[in-house]
Amino acid sequence: MALFDEAQLKRIEASVRDVEKNTSGEIVVVSVGRSDDYHEVRLAYGVACALGGAAIIHWFLPGLPIGGLLWIEAVLIAAVWWLLALPGVLRALVPSGRAAFAVARRARLEFLERKVYDTREHTGVLFLISELEHRVAILGDEGIYAQLQEAGFQAYVDRVVAAIRAGRAADGVCEVISDLGRKLGERLPVREDDKNELPDAVQLEKR
Repeated sequence: MALFDEAQLKRIEASVRDVEKNTSGEIVVVSVGRSDDYHEVRLAYGVACALGGAAIIHWFLPGLPIGGLLWIEAVLIAAVWWLLALPGVLRALVPSGRAAFAVARRARLEFLERKVYDTREHTGVLFLISELEHRVAILGDEGIYAQLQEAGFQAYVDRVVAAIRAGRAADGVCEVISDLGRKLGERLPVREDDKNELPDAVQLEKR
C-alpha cells in the first residue's frame, strides 16, 4: 500500500509551493517504495534457515539420502526468499544499520539525479521518504547547511519518522516543510527575480 494517496500528494505539493513563495530555498520531496532490494539479507536468512532445517531433518531422519536434503534446503531457501519479499517481514528483519545505510545512500543518489544541487544560490533541499524502511533522509545544499547545520535536519527527520509510525505521514511532511519554510524565509528570503528551479510535486519512484 502506498504511503500517500492522491489527495495527500496534492497537500504536500501545496505546502512546498506555499513555502517557496517566501524563500529562495527550493524543496524537493521524493517518495520511494524502498531504498534497496536487500538481496544479500534475504539470501543470508534463506541459507541460515535451510542449513538449520536440514540439520534438524538429518537428526530425525539420518537415513535420508543427501540428494533429498539438498532438495529440502533448496525449497527452504526459496520459501524464505519469497517470505522476505513481503514488506512488513523484510522491514522487521533488515538490521537497523543496514537500512539506515541504504536510505542514506539512496538520498545521495536522488540528490544528484534530481539535480537538487543545481540551483542558483545552492539552496536546494531534498526530502527522501523511503516507505519500506519507514525512514526519512533530508539533505541540503551548502547554502542550506550554512543556515541550519546537521542538528536542525535531524530534528526534522525525527518528526517525520514519528508521524509515519503514527499513521500521519502526510501531516508530518507538511508540518516539517512549513516549519522549515518559516526558518528559511527569515534567513533566505525570496528574491525579486526568484524562479522556481525544482518541481513542487512529490516525485514518486517505486522499486
